[in-house]
Amino acid sequence: MKRRRSSSSRTAVSQISTREWKALLEISERINSSLELNAVLHQSLEMLAELVRADASSIWLLDENRQELYCAAATGEKGAEIVGFRMPWDQGIVGWTVQHDRVYVTNEASQDEHHASEIAETVGYECHTLLCVPMHSRGRVIGAIEVINKWVDEPFTDYDSVQLSLFANLVGLAIENAHVFTQVQEENRYLREELGHQRVTLERVVARSPKMQQVLRIVERVAASDSTVLIRGESGTGKEVIAQLIHSLSPRSQGPFIAINCASIPESLLESELFGHERGAFTGATARRIGRFELAKGGTLFLDEIGDMPLPLQAKLLRVLQERRFERLGGNEPIEADVRILAATHQDLEQLIQEGRFREDLYYRLNVIAIELPPLRERPEDVLPLAEHFLEESRRRLGRGPRALHPETQRLLLAHRWPGNIRELQNAIEHAVVLSTTPEVLPSDLPIAFQKLASESAVDVAGVNSKSEEIPDSLEEAQRIFRREHVRRILQRHGGNRTEAAKALGIQRTYLSRLIRELGITDL
Repeated sequence: MKRRRSSSSRTAVSQISTREWKALLEISERINSSLELNAVLHQSLEMLAELVRADASSIWLLDENRQELYCAAATGEKGAEIVGFRMPWDQGIVGWTVQHDRVYVTNEASQDEHHASEIAETVGYECHTLLCVPMHSRGRVIGAIEVINKWVDEPFTDYDSVQLSLFANLVGLAIENAHVFTQVQEENRYLREELGHQRVTLERVVARSPKMQQVLRIVERVAASDSTVLIRGESGTGKEVIAQLIHSLSPRSQGPFIAINCASIPESLLESELFGHERGAFTGATARRIGRFELAKGGTLFLDEIGDMPLPLQAKLLRVLQERRFERLGGNEPIEADVRILAATHQDLEQLIQEGRFREDLYYRLNVIAIELPPLRERPEDVLPLAEHFLEESRRRLGRGPRALHPETQRLLLAHRWPGNIRELQNAIEHAVVLSTTPEVLPSDLPIAFQKLASESAVDVAGVNSKSEEIPDSLEEAQRIFRREHVRRILQRHGGNRTEAAKALGIQRTYLSRLIRELGITDL
């Protein structure tokens, strides 16, 4: 036996007791107390099942793109097993309810012509009496709420239908509010990210060294095109800054610059971050989400640490680069990928290809134009200008701090190998600014790793002064003198072996040979 919406609904409304009105009010308050729906809906469903005296309850949402219904929340003995279950939107009693926008009641569900026996067989839960009502939002059906197995040996009534319909209206409104809230949160998050990226111009890039000057010349040339660029270099060498500079100098500069670090996001979430997803695409996808490809429309998408992208996702990225279109997860509507791709990595992609961890065809798609960033140890001319830049930046942010670098601090900065490159230098200066109590950054203000270097440097400086070699006022010449003495000392320590000295200095042997010539080191 089954019954649909009855003409006695008004009578049923008048029969709702004060206790039940209070219960519905409590459910309403609970649903509207938070915009994090998962926990709230589960608790409210338990209250609802008690209100209508049912063993279990569930909320089913409509995924129009995939033409499916999926269980978003469920209570009862098998509730956890049902959540996430999907079925075609025209099947089962839930499907009938959604399709016809009408209440459905049956006293013997297992014998009903619309019964979805697949669910019962899958979870091993026998269903007898069942009540299902449609759920609405903005005048359209978005799903249904179902309760099963009346506690007492009697069918669900119009009285129960009215209570469940009232509850469904509350849930529909709460879901719509949560969708809007989630979308606004996403837009605000990406907006904050974009605003957090200060516009990078050539004037703001600290690059005194010949190697970096060469990099900037390449950047100016490639920025005018729409070609894909692969930026390579050790961690902390400023790959994202170069990507922002390319964007700022490009015809797409008025569009957004959207960055994503492929190494910092779990594999299970990275695809959704890149391409977005439709509501119901997977368990927990309660709202549509716009991905980075879509947010970067008309601008630039920067894929940092591309070498860490999982292989399955590499194949999907390759398809987007080839076809210039994609779909959101759970969607089937093609979206144009109107973005310029810039990628970066600190890894040896050629080695990853040999190991089967990176697709060769994707490599050639990304490596249209390659830019190699030198490590900071190979661009010593930039160390002090960068340090002064970070010093001013930290002072401005903190509203206090020293205004200059003590000469001994400068010597320590120049002598350091900087394995963490520019990022390490930035952190060291910020550390010093926070701890400093004097007008100048002293060696003691630097991180502890510099203290050993300070004691070694003191010997070198004494050696320079013992030769009565006056250190000039020119900062550039002072740097040159210190570099010459430091390189000479390391060479002497290794008995003139250039290979070993280069390893100790953290530079290539060919670069060491060039330094020896440029610095005029002859007395080894």
